[in-house]
Amino acid sequence: MADDTDPKPDATVAVGGLPDDRTVVQRPAGDHADAGDRTAVGGTSGRVPGGAPASARTIGRYEILAEVGSGAHGTVYRALDPTIRRVVALKVVQADPNEFPGGAVPGGPGAFFEREAQAAGALLHPGIVTLYDAGRDGDRYYLAMEFVEGETFAAEIARAGRLPIERAIEVVAAVADALDFAHERGVVHRDIKPANLMILPDRSVKVADFGIARLTSGAASSTMTAGMMLGTPSYMSPEQVEGEPVDGRSDLYSIGCVFYEAVTGRKPFRGETMRALLTQILTADPPPPSQVESTVPKGLDDVVLRAIARDRERRYQRGRDLARDLRAALPSSSAAVGTGAPRRSRTPLVIGLIVVALLVAAGLEARRWFAAPTGYVVSMSDPVGADVIVDGQMRGHTPDAFEVSAGTHEVEYRKDGYFPAQATISVPARSRVPVTLDLIPKTEEGR
Repeated sequence: MADDTDPKPDATVAVGGLPDDRTVVQRPAGDHADAGDRTAVGGTSGRVPGGAPASARTIGRYEILAEVGSGAHGTVYRALDPTIRRVVALKVVQADPNEFPGGAVPGGPGAFFEREAQAAGALLHPGIVTLYDAGRDGDRYYLAMEFVEGETFAAEIARAGRLPIERAIEVVAAVADALDFAHERGVVHRDIKPANLMILPDRSVKVADFGIARLTSGAASSTMTAGMMLGTPSYMSPEQVEGEPVDGRSDLYSIGCVFYEAVTGRKPFRGETMRALLTQILTADPPPPSQVESTVPKGLDDVVLRAIARDRERRYQRGRDLARDLRAALPSSSAAVGTGAPRRSRTPLVIGLIVVALLVAAGLEARRWFAAPTGYVVSMSDPVGADVIVDGQMRGHTPDAFEVSAGTHEVEYRKDGYFPAQATISVPARSRVPVTLDLIPKTEEGR
């Protein structure tokens, strides 16, 4: 069995014509039975599904541009919709040769296709990868999905080791909101993990790959085989491990595990073998995050441990409630704006004076507040550990978040052996501005 104590992040691939080797298109489902949470990803291929030669460059009406990944539940291509000239991510599944007309064999590729098409087609949300089209071409099923440029959350965590609390809350709370939307429509994802969360260039997040989603209502729900254990082991809920029916609380358990990993740098449950890992999930209580990583506020412990409680009745019942509690735990949210002046008067003779005092105090407080509005710079670099200089002053090291006055700032990252990287940024009041810069290694001549 694979060792889950030190899993490698899911590989990412370059898409033809795009220079950034961290650019990723809609991810394949991957091998959901692997204890190491690894997804097999291939390079550009000269063949298309079904054994067709390289000259067969279309599936349905879509023109194949490049293969970007493959997994247990299909192959993903970068493709072009010639009708509207839109680049899409085309997920292709080989049809089951034993399928009967008008249906799909339970548990076969066609069943996964049908379930993914129905699940994703029911969801139109800014935090979920959009499904444009679905169909069958000969012995191949296909899904045309939104082409997503960016990287996986797994890659972001791997690069940083662990994330700033604010960044982890920003991503996970947004995912919890998107899952709440899906759960309200009867869709359970069943494989929430960092590799299925796509981070866009603007640092927002989209939930990808509803390939093993279970529709809690509708015809497709009958195609699930009883007792099947589907998901990725390290993020599976206890009910998934035991092959029991699942609902939205299973997804919230999984996103709780993702948050735990993002802020501590380790998964809540680990085992040297698959059996050991699954036993941990079913019987062990992980240490509170603040005991693993001292920078995690203790106020977050209750939120995280509630999300990953073994008993689903003790967990969050709605994604929006988890998102609310995460955002309420943001370190910056604990700062008080001010309590104001006393409002009670002792006698009618001083009412006027009190009103004047209140107005003056409120005016001074408002002037103080609006005279110096602030925002945050969220610094990230590749590699991490660079010095962060803001307006000529050393502020710390990447990755971290720094409070600055609202307005324009000059940001520079420096690290020994690398050329400095600079950026001019605009920080709106009470906003968070991510600044991600790649540092270029110096050549021997440039040292």
